Amino acid sequence: MKQILIFTDLDGTLIDYDTYDFKEAESVLNQLRSMSIPVIICSSKTRAEIEVYRQRMGLSNPFIVENGGAIFMPSYTFDLKDVDFVEKGPYRVVELGMPYTELCAIWKEIKNEKKFRMKGFSEMTIQEIAATTGLPVEEAALAAKREYSEPFIFSDTSAQLRLLASLFQEKGLKISKGGRFYHMIGESNKGRAVQILRKVYANMYPDKRIWTVGAGDSANDIPMLRHVDMPIVIRKKTGEWEHIQGIDSVVYSDKAGPRGWAEVIHTIL
Repeated sequence: MKQILIFTDLDGTLIDYDTYDFKEAESVLNQLRSMSIPVIICSSKTRAEIEVYRQRMGLSNPFIVENGGAIFMPSYTFDLKDVDFVEKGPYRVVELGMPYTELCAIWKEIKNEKKFRMKGFSEMTIQEIAATTGLPVEEAALAAKREYSEPFIFSDTSAQLRLLASLFQEKGLKISKGGRFYHMIGESNKGRAVQILRKVYANMYPDKRIWTVGAGDSANDIPMLRHVDMPIVIRKKTGEWEHIQGIDSVVYSDKAGPRGWAEVIHTIL
């Protein structure tokens, strides 16, 4: 017997890159729920944003926020062993990233010193975030509720980007590239979070073999794809796929976004 876990990105994967809609994946999500197969969102989005999608999709499983910054697990479901966590509302939270206040302090220090042409969410109004992301203002406000990462637009040269990355590295930080933004994050990543959750589920189901699927479309999904049994790369709306190196047996969807996600997951089932 095996227990399947499905880890999935949101933007450009389970939800449409432009419309943020997931209707083309709804029937497969319903099928997974009926089969008691957890769908674990693993996204660059904030806790506040993901909570909205979990409600819309009828999901009650753990979720991974801000590119692996933290794992949120419903307290009533999970008995954690050998895992450090904090209590936050209805969740037991495994915090892997640097707190946002510390990130912002480093951001301001480096930006002011080197005069990089870049702008982070902490410097944008809610209206600016809405205009940049295409989100309604109410949802842009949720995107601004950062806890472990700083998304930013970089308008400088590639040489300056490399310099920025080296300066971040000196502070124990790194840059992760998503579909719309660069992200300033700590030493956390989606792959590390996946490894931890896999062990949590293994403890929950000692008589079953844990078998994992991971689906994503961007560079920041690669750490997740490296730590699942079946990595899936979802086609972008441009018709291209994210370039993946060093991972065996990658499955590439033929269609883009939630339609591609649904087709591949349905085939697996």
